[in-house]
Amino acid sequence: MGKETVQAILDGAQQIAVPAFVSTLCICIVFIPMFFLSGVAKFLFIPLAEAVSFAMLASYMWSRTIVPTLAMYLLSSEDEYHSEDHIGEKMGFFRRYQQGFEKSFERFREGYRRALRVALHSPRLFALCFLAFCGFSLLLISVLGRDFFPKVDAGQIRLHMRARTGLRIEETARLADQVNGVIRENHPKG
Repeated sequence: MGKETVQAILDGAQQIAVPAFVSTLCICIVFIPMFFLSGVAKFLFIPLAEAVSFAMLASYMWSRTIVPTLAMYLLSSEDEYHSEDHIGEKMGFFRRYQQGFEKSFERFREGYRRALRVALHSPRLFALCFLAFCGFSLLLISVLGRDFFPKVDAGQIRLHMRARTGLRIEETARLADQVNGVIRENHPKG
């Protein structure tokens, strides 16, 4: 837009301030119900909710403070930037990288336009390519339905046993031995 680098950074930061804040709050609000959990779920998910919320708030603070400051330093260097909009302004590494990326993306876009033009002018070729893509997709059938994590048999059984209230410790131990005996009869060692 023909602005100096510092003014462009300030204007860009100002334009995204409210949308970034609202989106950050939306993400944090999603985790509020986790604070009303109880039991084991409370101990599992509240730290997750806190971590995500604090990370989002810290990210917002970085986007308002550190990122514009670093952008000012990273977009400048000793190289002179010769363009009709930015005569005499310094051109940094990232600005050169961005220009190279934009040129490469424009070449890709032009190649995509040519491929789209060919596909639209020869529907038989397009149909053949689509059928070939579908045929190659059938090779994925062998991996459908697999888990990403292997099944693990820890070899443990967890049993919670509750005896009646007021039962003596000796009676509770005898009852636990009986339960253990039934388990050993029905579940052989393996």
